[in-house]
Amino acid sequence: MPVYRGGVQLLPQNRSTIWYMALVVLLVSGLAIGVALFVLQARGPVAESEFTVATAQAVDCPVGSGVPVCYRFDVTNTGGGDGAVRCVVVPADAGSAVFTASGTTVYESDGTVAAGDTYSLYTEVEAEEGESVVEQPAVACQG
Repeated sequence: MPVYRGGVQLLPQNRSTIWYMALVVLLVSGLAIGVALFVLQARGPVAESEFTVATAQAVDCPVGSGVPVCYRFDVTNTGGGDGAVRCVVVPADAGSAVFTASGTTVYESDGTVAAGDTYSLYTEVEAEEGESVVEQPAVACQG
């Protein structure tokens, strides 16, 4: 039976406590979800590194290397974030090409490359045995 105080009908104590707790839990849950969605929206997309390779420039080879032709490739981080770079050199048709720094066909940076920074990578190119023409290799890089 309902109890009246000052002309206002009150629910029994156990019933009002259950509804009160349910509403508090709903309110707190709604606030937590709202804050989480706001943080996700305000953070925006994560900036990633993206590397662009400029046209090759013929350069002098290191003294004593015995390699006939060398090229420099300028690699620029044109993305919005910092990141490590990994590049691969591919010889034109025949012959071989390697990065001077690594001595292999793959170059990986030791650390991250800041957005907007440019690395100069040097390649050493040799003609196929019995050939005298050396063609420019291709370099591809990714973050």
